[in-house]
Amino acid sequence: MTTSDAKPLFTATSDVQGGRTGQAQVGRDRLPVTLRPANSSAQGADPEELFAAGYASCFLSALQSVARRDGVTVGGTPQARAHVSLHQDPQGYSLSVLMQVYLPDTPLETGEALLRAAHAVCPYSRAVAGNVPVELELHAQPF
Repeated sequence: MTTSDAKPLFTATSDVQGGRTGQAQVGRDRLPVTLRPANSSAQGADPEELFAAGYASCFLSALQSVARRDGVTVGGTPQARAHVSLHQDPQGYSLSVLMQVYLPDTPLETGEALLRAAHAVCPYSRAVAGNVPVELELHAQPF
């Protein structure tokens, strides 16, 4: 099924003025966000940080959904941390992602299987597949 064949369940909207050194109004609540260039010490968030927050939250939700589907109990409070790196190469700029996940009270083999299954169904993972390298890492300790 192509995206054009799929019925939207939800559409998120954010408005930006000024690019990386501008302002954004994010979502339905129009949350104001000051934007800054990557690696800047200025107040605000850069686009890679915003992408990391969205990807980590979506990935963790996908993982919890897969766990429920497969009858796997994940104890405690699972955590996800996405590191989104901006690279410069001869063609321009590109991204890479390191997705770190902590699953308390979950055996290593089960946790790794959940990470792979979540990566297969997470909308962010599917959106970047083939375009952005994503490394998955299971952590034994909370962040």
